[in-house]
Amino acid sequence: MPTDSQLPFPAELTEAIIDFVDDEQTLRATSLVCKAWVARSRYNLFRVVELCLPAHLDRFNGLLASSPHIAPHIKEIAVSENSLLALLRPAMAIVARLPNSLLKHPQVKPHRLAVHNQSWLPTRYHPEYLTGLSQLSTISSLDLFDVTFTTVADFSIIIRALRCLRSLSATHLDAQRQLPSEELVAIGTELPLLTSLRVISQYPTSVVDWLLQYNTFPVLQDAEVSYEISGIDPNQGLGPFWHATGSTLENLSLTISKRASGASFPIQVIEKLFDMSRCTALRALRVDFRQERELAPDWAWLVWLLSHLPKHGALRSLAFAFQHSSHALATLHQFAAEVDRVLADAPSFSLLNQVVFEFDYRNPAEVDQDEDALLAKFPALSERGILHGAPVILRIEKPC
Repeated sequence: MPTDSQLPFPAELTEAIIDFVDDEQTLRATSLVCKAWVARSRYNLFRVVELCLPAHLDRFNGLLASSPHIAPHIKEIAVSENSLLALLRPAMAIVARLPNSLLKHPQVKPHRLAVHNQSWLPTRYHPEYLTGLSQLSTISSLDLFDVTFTTVADFSIIIRALRCLRSLSATHLDAQRQLPSEELVAIGTELPLLTSLRVISQYPTSVVDWLLQYNTFPVLQDAEVSYEISGIDPNQGLGPFWHATGSTLENLSLTISKRASGASFPIQVIEKLFDMSRCTALRALRVDFRQERELAPDWAWLVWLLSHLPKHGALRSLAFAFQHSSHALATLHQFAAEVDRVLADAPSFSLLNQVVFEFDYRNPAEVDQDEDALLAKFPALSERGILHGAPVILRIEKPC
C-alpha cells in the first residue's frame, strides 16, 4: 500500500474524485488503496444510511456495535418502508424503532432525516416514542415525500419533537382523516429555527394548508412553494403564509398550477391567495412555468401579484423559468405587455436590477428567433435607465 507522500495527486483532487463515486463496491475498493483514501471513502460509504426493510435496521445496529468508528461519518438517515408489516404491526416499523436505535449509539449524530413513501403513525408506536424522537437534537433537516399521517395532529407532534429543525421539505403529504378547523388552530406550533421550507402539494392540499396557515416561522428566509389551487376551496392556506413570513422571507421560488384546466381564477381567489404586500424583505422571486401545458394559460394572478408587491420593497432579482424560448413565447404571449408595464412602472421594482429568463434547454441554432421575439415583448423594461446605480438587466439565462 503506497504512503501518502507517494500518491501522484494532491489530496484535494483525490477526495473530489472519490466524491463522484456513487456505487458501494467501488468505494469499498478505494478505501483499500491507501490510508489517505480511507477517511473519504468511509465518508461516502456511510454518509447516507438507507433503510427500506426491518432487517436493514437490525443490520445497521449490528454494524454500529461491531464497527463504532463509522458512526461519525453518518450524516443522513433515509427511511423508505412501504411494507405490509409496517401497516399491520406499526410498532415494528423502521420509523417506530429508529429513535431508540440511534439513542443506543450516541456517537451517531445525523443532521438529516428523510422519510419517503410510507405512513408515519407516531401515536401508534411505543409510549416513549416522542420522547426518544425529541432527543435526536442533531437532526436539523427533515425531508418528507409521499408520507401519510392518520391526521395532521401526527405531523404536528413530529415537528414539535424535532425542535431543532432548520430545513423542512414536505412533498405530497396526506392525512387519512380531516380535523375540524378549531382543532387545526390548536395544534399549530412555532418553528423557531426554520430558515428553509420546501412544499409541493397537489389538491387536496389539506396537510400543507395546515402547515402554511396555522404555524409560525419567525426566521424563515428561503421558500420553494409548488401548489395546486382548486379555485373553489376557501380553506387553502397560501395567503396566510405570505402574511406570516413577510418580514423575513428573502428568497421565493413559486410554482402555481390549477385544478381545473382552462378555468381562470376568480378575482376573490387571487386576492386571497396572492396578496404578498407584506413581503417587505423579499429580495429574489422566481416563478416557475415549466409545468405549464395549457394552450392559452391565464396569468392574471401573476400580473396581480407583481402589481401588489410592497411599494418600497427590497426585490432585486426576478426570474421566470420555462422549458425553452418557444414555450416562454407561447406562454407569456397574452400577458407580456402587462408584465412589462408593471415591472417598468411600479414603485415596487425601484431596486430591481435583473430580470432573468431561465430555460432548461436552448435552440441549437446560433440565433434563436424566439429568444429575440421574447425580449422584444418587453420594450419598456429593456429601455429602462439606471436606477440606484444599477442597470435593469433583461437577459436569457443559459442552462449549465
